[in-house]
Amino acid sequence: MTKQTFLTLALSMLGVAAMAQPRSASEPTLLIKSSQGLMAPVWSPSGDKIAVTSDNYDGIWVADADGSNLRQVTCCSGAGYKMQWSADGTKLLGRTNVVSDNRVSHEVKVWNAADGAETTLVGKTRELTGTPLWNDAERVMISGERGASSVNTRSLKRTSATATDVYTMMVNDPAGVADKVASLKEFTGAIIINPALSHDGKQVAFQVPGKGIFTCNSDGSGVAYLCKGSHPAWLPDNSLIYTVVTDNGESFTGSDIYAVDVATGKAVLLTANTDMIPLTPAVTRDGKRVAFENAKDACIYEITLKY
Repeated sequence: MTKQTFLTLALSMLGVAAMAQPRSASEPTLLIKSSQGLMAPVWSPSGDKIAVTSDNYDGIWVADADGSNLRQVTCCSGAGYKMQWSADGTKLLGRTNVVSDNRVSHEVKVWNAADGAETTLVGKTRELTGTPLWNDAERVMISGERGASSVNTRSLKRTSATATDVYTMMVNDPAGVADKVASLKEFTGAIIINPALSHDGKQVAFQVPGKGIFTCNSDGSGVAYLCKGSHPAWLPDNSLIYTVVTDNGESFTGSDIYAVDVATGKAVLLTANTDMIPLTPAVTRDGKRVAFENAKDACIYEITLKY
């Protein structure tokens, strides 16, 4: 990350530090529509671009912040699952699927967001235990059955590494992290999914299927149940956005987006007057815009938060 980019992000965070929990939100407006069904939006760090994927997380597309100029970055199968922007907003990191003889292997790749140029960091393997994670602007943390490593995206040099924070461990090994961290022992046998690191790096929110959303400190201490829901996303004031979804066992029948104060547990409904089924909310770093997929029409919508 350049000094200029770092200062810009730091100043933007200071500007929202005094924000309170959202009181309400605007009516949803259409952000991105395509002949290709779209899902799982992810804002770039500066909020000037947004990445989306399609059914089964196949392919990655990038649009400008207003939803215009949609262009495909890659068509790789599975590339959009837990895709991540680089800190400078120029690259996207993902884990792809490679199917051969009815067996699924994975590759780890980085794509240039502007032209789709790709770099393969890890070739076809069946040993990955989770998804890759940016260490910094150039290095990526990858965990496999033989241990973790850090790969330089420029030189492709690979060195052994050890994840020391709970967030990285949850991303790299969602099925095994509860066995490695004493404070998470109650979740042994469960998969910890959708971890999210707070803006100040001090807290982690995560989801346990069938149990709800929990929070803990970055070292894994202080585990606490927060609420029923899925896909937590942090706001700058350390409150959370999340969804509560209902289904009939075959398909989603309803969903709403809430904001919850982590300290008090007080929740505010943000999508009260819509018949949409909002899923996978993504929040801009300044805490002002929330993008989400609508399961009813496979388009991307947004709401503007009111404080």
